[in-house]
Amino acid sequence: MVEVQKILSIGSTTINITYNRDQISRIICAVQNTDNYETNFYFLNCTNLWHIDQNQQPPDTELRITIYGLKINGPKVILSNTIILNSPIHDMRLESRHRPCRFPFSLATDELKLNVDQRVDEMTNESSIIFRCEDVQLPTRFEFKYHYIQIIKTKSTTHHVSSYNEYVELTTTDNNEIPCINLPSREAVNYKIYRVSPAGGNKYRVTKSSNQSQFITHNTMIDVNNLYRLALLANQVITMPVYYLFRNKPRHDPTIKEAKRTGIMTKYIKDNNGDQASCINEKINGLFFSATADRRTHIPPVSSPFGDYRILVPPQYLLNSITANIYFADFYCKKQRGPHYITLVLTTPGSVEDVYCKPRLPKLDINNNIFLYYDPMHGHYRTDSSSNVEVLYTENINLIEMRSKLGFQELTVRSTGQSRPGGIPKNTSCTICNLPKNPSRI
Repeated sequence: MVEVQKILSIGSTTINITYNRDQISRIICAVQNTDNYETNFYFLNCTNLWHIDQNQQPPDTELRITIYGLKINGPKVILSNTIILNSPIHDMRLESRHRPCRFPFSLATDELKLNVDQRVDEMTNESSIIFRCEDVQLPTRFEFKYHYIQIIKTKSTTHHVSSYNEYVELTTTDNNEIPCINLPSREAVNYKIYRVSPAGGNKYRVTKSSNQSQFITHNTMIDVNNLYRLALLANQVITMPVYYLFRNKPRHDPTIKEAKRTGIMTKYIKDNNGDQASCINEKINGLFFSATADRRTHIPPVSSPFGDYRILVPPQYLLNSITANIYFADFYCKKQRGPHYITLVLTTPGSVEDVYCKPRLPKLDINNNIFLYYDPMHGHYRTDSSSNVEVLYTENINLIEMRSKLGFQELTVRSTGQSRPGGIPKNTSCTICNLPKNPSRI
């Protein structure tokens, strides 16, 4: 390991920087005025002199300097450090860090509003992440470009060992989409995006910035297939008839009041219940039904932890092999030594939800899977699953039409609680239903 020293001059202030010459080949330097949070980024080459002009700021100005050391052709931060300048001479060592550096602030008060769009190419099955600006005005001239600096920090836990990674990249685009750096699945991501303006030479001035935000990179099709295999391995065949798919909510719930008024039980966005990296969380609309009855009586339980209003629908009304697709989505538990759950998604072919699920979730054969299938010998639907099976039905329920069908029921049952807003995340310490790498919040 060969250590070298470089001098970074910022006005009349000097920083003596020590780093391993073999590890990095370029430097990105964020300089922030701690009084007004004005922020500038500088791109430096390890072979050149390092001089930063801060527009002749007063000598008593306090600056926060964050230095990122990277390889020449990659955005991953190898070495970094942060220092506060409050005297003429400073020493700094760039080093590998157990936790990423803090995000630089920004003077920009007009927030950059972003959505995170996790896409899958249906032809190649390759995943990509796009930051989409909500309020960007598209350039009127073809040659005009927007410049962004994205700082991405990720955390993953593999076999109970936490690892942190940090990335910095300058991105140029002529539309409202900012391609994110390529990230693995199941990573907890903390990010901040800066819109910058070239200010001559190696300098970029921040004009707008997003809030610091988080997301988790979705499971890939491979990940979901691996969850499916875990569910099969954990399964102890318990065959039961499925006479009803049943759904419980509190009678006073706004969605139930609206359904009573209109006759339509309207689907709504799926919450964050289950695997934290599930691609359907907060992405598709549906209504949850349980397919698992009381294991002794084979009928739905007399009480519910989700509310006192229950509808019971014979599965054949929703499960039609000609007009429905069924996908495996999740295998999870909520607490140690608690029951396990299987999540299936039931879609209408060609619907928005079906198009979304097709490249992301493994499709099952309605007539040949262990979780929910039609048994022609007995003339009804059955399950061979020792886990509780839940079905996300991705269409509205017409209660008026359902009431005209023999077998549909609406009941009042004893309520022992109601669902938690936002859902209950997966128990990431379970050795049965977790993939080797589990996302956790930064």
